[in-house]
Amino acid sequence: MNRAEILYKAYKERKSINPFEVTENQANEIFNEFSSKLIKDEGLGGYKISLVTKEHLIRFHGKEPMYGILTKPMITEDKNVELWFENHFAELEVVFLANHCTPLNISECIKNIRLGIEIPGTRFNTWNLNALQLKADDSAAGRLYVGDKIEYPIKNEYSMYINDKLVGKGKPNFIYGEPLDMLKWLASKLGEINGYISSGVFIGPFVVKKGDKITVEGDTNIEIKLV
Repeated sequence: MNRAEILYKAYKERKSINPFEVTENQANEIFNEFSSKLIKDEGLGGYKISLVTKEHLIRFHGKEPMYGILTKPMITEDKNVELWFENHFAELEVVFLANHCTPLNISECIKNIRLGIEIPGTRFNTWNLNALQLKADDSAAGRLYVGDKIEYPIKNEYSMYINDKLVGKGKPNFIYGEPLDMLKWLASKLGEINGYISSGVFIGPFVVKKGDKITVEGDTNIEIKLV
């Protein structure tokens, strides 16, 4: 069993495995095989963009942002969000619904723009990982809660609470600009993109667990429960 198969088995069985070291080429090869298995099994629901700030690039020793795939079951509008793995983060993000987006038609191809909470969930048994390990693990793709539509660009700050405790405030400020600029970056990488695109964390990440309540207050509000 190769390492992509080990990750896929861990995903299907909802189990954690010990981290393994990978080179850049190995990380890309494992990601391509692992994500292909996920898409074949569950269908392509969209993409997630990671490491969109200088702080997160430094934290995970990354060179540039990276992306992972989201399968259809990963994406939900249910306010009770089931956690699938041992280790999860919660992140506030802008989510685009893309319809055949290319670098040339970005402004016309977006069907709607939502506020979302991405809940990454690694197959590894720790968050003490580097960017290459995260890449191999489909950028720790877990769950994506898609909330209500929002006005874009975001003008006012949002506040995020976990179990009624304020954990962060802010609005998007990424190394390539705004969330729409991250969408353009992804389209330039892939040529064409479809589905829900989680454009990068602007509040978070924060460690979360089953039983936690996540609340977001701002121009659009969110309240979800992790189960």
